[in-house]
Amino acid sequence: MRVRFPVISLGLGAVFLAALAGANLRAPAGQAVDWRVVPDEEPEQGALVELEELRRQLDEIEEALPAARSRALADLQVPSAVELCGQIVPLDRPEVREALAYELLLAVGRPLMPMLWERRAPSLLPQIETRLAAADLPDDIKYLAMVESDLRLTVRSPAGAVGLWQFMRDTGRRYGLRVDRYIDERMDPDLSTDAAVAYLKDLHDRFGDWFVAFAAYNAGETRVQNALDEQSPPSYFDMYLPYETRRYVHRIVVAKLLHENPATYGLATMSPLHVPHYKTVEVQVRPARADLRVLAREHGLGYASLRLANPKLLGPWLPRGTHRLRVPDDVPPAS
Repeated sequence: MRVRFPVISLGLGAVFLAALAGANLRAPAGQAVDWRVVPDEEPEQGALVELEELRRQLDEIEEALPAARSRALADLQVPSAVELCGQIVPLDRPEVREALAYELLLAVGRPLMPMLWERRAPSLLPQIETRLAAADLPDDIKYLAMVESDLRLTVRSPAGAVGLWQFMRDTGRRYGLRVDRYIDERMDPDLSTDAAVAYLKDLHDRFGDWFVAFAAYNAGETRVQNALDEQSPPSYFDMYLPYETRRYVHRIVVAKLLHENPATYGLATMSPLHVPHYKTVEVQVRPARADLRVLAREHGLGYASLRLANPKLLGPWLPRGTHRLRVPDDVPPAS
């Protein structure tokens, strides 16, 4: 909606008087000139009328905005067809279409998070896409990370799931992630993505369906297997599962729709002001542990930048062993 505001004209005379009032004026030498500031005059009646009209229009706009926003949300359209990981979402089923419309309404009605997804995406999605392609897995799996963590590396759920892919401790360890008092690799973007790729591949191999695999990722393999055994449903959309798991695939679909077509849903695009680039260095610790603060200082690194580049590090100590750490790519390699 384009709003046209009235132009308020104060007249050239008023502008000239204002300029005189603000200037530091001096009489030319030898001339007795009485310079004085003319008191402000009352604005002309016409200017007052225009000001009142402007205020009235602004008030009308402010009152109309919530209603306009509500109408825009009410007019949101669910696509006629959607695929996720090469599988068709059965939008010809009214209950599936309604469930997707509900999740779309929630996401677009609170646009800050989808906009932040777009701002965080350049720092994380390229690495995820590369690993998915190398494993010959569908690119759409990347949207699961958006739903799980909002693309945040250090987020922790009330249940204890951690990191970009929200691994529980036992599942993370089962897929090779180190979780101890010094290091939590669930917060390493590369290692946790490798673990998620392996886990999701195993789930798909077991269940033979990406939607069911996603449900198992969310609720656990045992719960989903029990639902399959007890209910014999023809598809994910026919299973009775916990509420969050019944929503799960719909939320992933919405993440895909908003990422691929933000303007269609009225979302402004946001780009990061800075995308950090890192290189990997190998560090060998021979004593029981090494002080990261000393290590950073010895190699020309800021301790804060080292910790921020490696959220998997839980404190200032690096235990004995060989470690691969990320450092900003403009720092010389450790010798």
